[in-house]
Amino acid sequence: MKLIRNILLIIIIILIIIFLVLIGLKPVILEMNDSKDIEEEQITYIDLGVISKISSDKAKVSDNNIYINSGGTYELTGILHNGTIYIDTNEEVTLNLNGITIVNENTSIIDNRKSPKVIINLEKKSNNILSDGTNSLSVIKSIGNLFLEGEGSLLLYANNGNGITVNNSDLIINDINLYIIAQKDAFNVSGDFLINSGIVLGLGNDEMQPPSNLSKQNTLLFNFSSTFKENTTFSLVNSQNKSLINFVNLRDFKTLTLSLPNLDMGRYRLLKDISCDARINNGVYKECETSGGEIVNIGITNSYVINAKWNWYGPMDIIINYVEEIEI
Repeated sequence: MKLIRNILLIIIIILIIIFLVLIGLKPVILEMNDSKDIEEEQITYIDLGVISKISSDKAKVSDNNIYINSGGTYELTGILHNGTIYIDTNEEVTLNLNGITIVNENTSIIDNRKSPKVIINLEKKSNNILSDGTNSLSVIKSIGNLFLEGEGSLLLYANNGNGITVNNSDLIINDINLYIIAQKDAFNVSGDFLINSGIVLGLGNDEMQPPSNLSKQNTLLFNFSSTFKENTTFSLVNSQNKSLINFVNLRDFKTLTLSLPNLDMGRYRLLKDISCDARINNGVYKECETSGGEIVNIGITNSYVINAKWNWYGPMDIIINYVEEIEI
């Protein structure tokens, strides 16, 4: 009997300990759940297809435009016609673009008018398209530092002016797939312009912006002697004739900014009028087996050496901030 009582006593003690432990863990579990809820609540979700239903104090709607009046993170989805996203706060703002299309027939698409730092983050595997209008100076404008990052794709149609304009601040590009086709400049940055990673194609027809020597990724810049017509196909190949990227120009262009993760030191050639039967995504062919193609010459040069962070081919009379970049 004494043995049975001792066993029962031990079982009761164990049950009491388990009960106390569970009571002690409960507040921790609740705290974790509450933390997750708070994290979710800190993101303001905006469906561009139903912006009239935005009820957040952090963002307002007027005349089909979205005005962001408070810092924080905003996730955008859907399609918007003839609208602009204005950033009117002195706080840091992050825009998560998750498969959006914005076409404005009149003016810019994203206009940061106050924030010292804006992050445009492309959600993984998302395709995002921004096309501005006939009175626009730039598809994206910012008076503060602008970061483009994420694991998605961004296609910019600059139908009147520049693709991206940053005044008195810096532009930093990380990881994304970026394709710009601009009537004027693909990039116009008065501060530092850094390309650290990702696939960057900037097609334009006016001035060109060299990236900073502080960039982590190499860049080729071409000022061609004549304009290439819309729907010309291109391939950049290395010295082993291996294709690094295949793309098609979606509009006429004369200047090209090209930066890739595998753009190492060495010699390259650019081919035009290639044949490729692969799928195209925002102007870039995926897993393309190329054939044919004519070597593109600039003056007497038909191959292009990379021996620095940015490498220029063609006349340099259209370069922006050349002196400042050389001093870095």
